[in-house]
Order: sequence, then C-alpha cells, then structure tokens
Amino acid sequence: MPIETTSKSLFKKKYRFAYILAGLIAIAFISASYFDPAVPSVKQTDVWISEVKQGEFTRKVRGVGVLAPSEIRWIAAASAGRVERLLIKPGALVSRDTVIAELSNPDILSQYEQAQWELDAAEANLLALAAQLEEQTLEQELMVTQSRMFLETAKLKQKAEQPLADKHIISDLDFATTQLNTKQRQAELDIRLKTQKRRADVVSAKLAAEEAKVRKFRNMLNRFESQLNALKITADIDGVLQQISVDVGQRVEVGGNIARVARPDSLMAELQIQENLVQDLQLGFVATIDTRNGLVEGVVKRIDPRVQNGNVQVDVELTGQLPNGARPDLSVTGTIIVEQIENALYIDRPAGAVALTDTRLFTLDSDQRLAQQRKIKLGKASVSSIQIIAGLQQGDSVIVSDMSEFTQHDAIRLTQ
Repeated sequence: MPIETTSKSLFKKKYRFAYILAGLIAIAFISASYFDPAVPSVKQTDVWISEVKQGEFTRKVRGVGVLAPSEIRWIAAASAGRVERLLIKPGALVSRDTVIAELSNPDILSQYEQAQWELDAAEANLLALAAQLEEQTLEQELMVTQSRMFLETAKLKQKAEQPLADKHIISDLDFATTQLNTKQRQAELDIRLKTQKRRADVVSAKLAAEEAKVRKFRNMLNRFESQLNALKITADIDGVLQQISVDVGQRVEVGGNIARVARPDSLMAELQIQENLVQDLQLGFVATIDTRNGLVEGVVKRIDPRVQNGNVQVDVELTGQLPNGARPDLSVTGTIIVEQIENALYIDRPAGAVALTDTRLFTLDSDQRLAQQRKIKLGKASVSSIQIIAGLQQGDSVIVSDMSEFTQHDAIRLTQ
C-alpha cells in the first residue's frame, strides 16, 4: 500500500509540472506574437516630450559674459619715480582726490629747488632793474622840465625886447641873439621830449625782458611742482579701484599705467555669442541680462567685427535698474531678441538640432505608447525652441531629448 501511494503522488506532481510548463510556453508564444521583439522600450520618464505649438515664434540668441564698466579710467604716472607706498587695495571705493599710491624722485625735488632759487634771483633782478629804470626816468623828466623852463625864460626875454628892438633902443644884434636863444631852447626841449619818449620804450623793453625771465623760471617751478604733486597718484574719478599694476619698490616711467578705476553705477554687459548666431544681430535689438540676482533690460550697442575662439563680443547697454550686488566682472547670461514670426509651428529645440536642416524625430501616437521616426524639416532656431516647416502638425508630441542610441530603430515603445 505505501508503495502505490508514493507512485500516485509522483505521477500527480509530474502532471502538474507539465501543465505549468505548457502554460508558460503559451504565454511566451502569445507575448511574442503581440509585441515586436525588434522594437526597444524606453521609460517615459527618461525622455523629454514636446508638443507642437502654433503661434508667435520669437527667435532669440543667448550668450554668456560679464558686466563691465562703460566708463574706465587708467591712471598713468605723470612723473617717473619709484613706488614708495600703496595706500589702498582693489575693490575699495575711491573719490577723485583719493591717493592710491605715492612715488619718489630725488631728481625732480632737486630740479624744483634749483628752479625756486632761479626764480627768486630773477625776481630780485627785476626789482633792481625797475628801481634803476625809475631813477633814470625821473632824471629824464627833470631834464625835460629844465628845458621847458629855459624855453619859457627865452620866450619872456624875447617878448620883452621886441618893443625895444622896434624902437631901436637895443641893437639888432642883441635882439637877434635873443631870438636865436629862444629857437635853441625850443630845439633842446623837442630833443628832450623825443629822448624821453624813446627812453620810455627802452624801459618797457628792458622790464618786459626781465619779466619774461621771471615768467620762465616761474613756469619751470610750476612744472617741477606739478611733477612733485604727480608723485601722489590720485583716482581722478569717483568709482571703484579695480586693479593696481605696480608693486612697492618698482620703477615707473612717465605714462606707465598704475591703476584702473571704474564707475560702478555705469555698467554694460559684454556677451560672447557664437559666430554662426551673430549674422542676424543688429544694433538696437532688445536684450535681457540675467545677473543671477535679477533681470535687466538692455539694447545692443556694439557688435565686434572680429571673431575670437569662435565667438563674437556683443556689448549691451543696460537701460533697466541694476539689481543689488551688480558689479564689474560679474558673470551674466544675456538673451537677445532677433525676430518674431507670426503663426508659426514650433517645438522645444531637440538635442543637436540645427536650423534650416532636415532631421528625423520620434513622433508619438495618440495613446503615447509608440513613437515612430518621422522626417522633419526644421526652420529658424531660437535658444530653446525651433520652427517646424514640414513633417508635424499642431498638437503632435515629439521626443526632443537625445535619442542617438535609437537612430537605427524605426520605432520605440514607451513604458511607465
């Protein structure tokens, strides 16, 4: 009896196993007939799906860059010298009279002292000459006065002798002598007057020459004084000290740059735009600058004609109010509006999509489960979207994430 029971039990187990195996085979057969094993599956959460929209399509270009001061002043050395002290550091606020650095130059100090001595000597000589010429002028005036008095005396004598000569009381010779004396005194006065006038011209010329010497030495003194004052390097404008280009002990020649000062309240954005995106940019285009602490409106003011490392620099003048924390050299991102196209089809820009080209994208069916590749004609591109010329309609759903690993498949299946 035990042997028979055991045999029946083994038979039942084998029979049950056969049924299970047959069921699994049937399920596998049905699944294989329903699902195409050549269609790969992708989780829906792993792809980026964009819906085709229709309406106003705004073309934009984007670039990164920095805020830069629109007013920069390089402070150069007006006098050669050795850097003795640096009084402030970059980043500090400065005013027009703030002393940034102090230089020293013994030669300029020696020249200043020499010019001071020469000026003092020239001024003393001028005073001495003026006194001497004044004395000579007074002597000349005295001689003119004497000549005028001698003439008046001669005229009075001639006038008194005239009636006597008419009555022949005095001889004609004596009266003729009196007349001759009057003429002589007149001629003497005329010469004295001419000499006095000429003397005045000579005095003026001598004084002018000596005064020119004084002005010469005074100008030299002022020049050396200016050079001494220039050994103190000041900011010249109100702003922020951005850079100091010298070190203590360094020799600086005339015209050498010492520091750079910028106006913090006058900034612009310097953006680097890819060269293939600049062709449609024009001056005056509206831009938005993201400072990471707020957005600022602006307009394109300059487009650099040069290309450097595949980029073109575009300067944007900021017209809006700067947010707190905006400062020179702050990294920013700028978006420039290039064009607005009415009633256009567009989607989020697919990975690797190039404007005005043909591409193939996976387009989803109505139940969002199966995506098939479809040839799409792309139009103009913006920062995050691109125009559709043909191949899609409004409301279609397209996978725009990177699907390069599935390009050999005509379709993919989306799973939850």
